Amino acid sequence: MAAFATAEACDSNTALLVSGDLSALEPIFKIYGQRRSFSGPIVTLKVFEDNVLVRQLLETRGEGRVLVIDGGGSTRCALVGGNLAQSAQNMGWAGIVVNGCIRDVDEINACDIGVRALGSNPLKSNKKAVGDKHVPIYFAGTLIRDGEWLYADSDGILISKTELSI
Repeated sequence: MAAFATAEACDSNTALLVSGDLSALEPIFKIYGQRRSFSGPIVTLKVFEDNVLVRQLLETRGEGRVLVIDGGGSTRCALVGGNLAQSAQNMGWAGIVVNGCIRDVDEINACDIGVRALGSNPLKSNKKAVGDKHVPIYFAGTLIRDGEWLYADSDGILISKTELSI
């Protein structure tokens, strides 16, 4: 991926910001993984302290997409660990954004993938396969829909209804 600057995207897309077609997530995420910037079409997932569906999706071909997980903001356990991050890298996912926690930080930081999460927690999640794929989710002040575009760098995370020109 070519270098992408979210600040420049905001500066050059004022009309999209005003219309709501481009928005920035609230700055609540920590940066993990080797890719400091990443972008791609969004795949949404809504779960709570259960990562079975996370695994199911990350073990499919990513094709440059970004998995955006609404974990309800729970920090009581991790939804993504080193094995899943490695699988995501191997399957061609561009990144993962978690409204929740990750674990195995050193392993994730060694992966060539972009990861954003609220923090880390060594506890593993439940394994009940409860959740919803490809549904609208809302967190960090933004409604996020399956198929929209995500752009992330060290400055923040943008959600766009359409692909932006880089």
